[in-house]
Amino acid sequence: MNRRAVLGILGGFVSLSRLLKALAASEQKVSTADELKALIEKEGKNLFVLDVREPKELEEMGTLEGSFNVPVGDVEKRMAEIPKGKPLVVVCARGRRAGRAAETLKKNGYEVKALGGLLEWKEKNYPLVYPKAEAKKQ
Repeated sequence: MNRRAVLGILGGFVSLSRLLKALAASEQKVSTADELKALIEKEGKNLFVLDVREPKELEEMGTLEGSFNVPVGDVEKRMAEIPKGKPLVVVCARGRRAGRAAETLKKNGYEVKALGGLLEWKEKNYPLVYPKAEAKKQ
């Protein structure tokens, strides 16, 4: 392998490394259940809580009272239903899907205040509501 090829490969690794560091820095930290609870208690109605799990998950595992459900795969096409004027709290089971949804929302001008995972919330016996999944339209 010639010197130019080796330098090109090394340059590619350096660029990839910089890209990965930039992506990691842009990711928002998933809040603990205690942090999320404190934020919701403090901010209350000023927040818009978006649950990005599937409707069946909300029915089975519960969700936060007053939350709005848009599955993560539908966030981009349903943004018109999510208000831009309120800071958002995005939740799912552990925080991974909430992180993906938050990145999409931030790229489109939304203010994401926090991400949360509701499994920890449930383990702490914090309050949840159990909505019935919407009947499928035929």
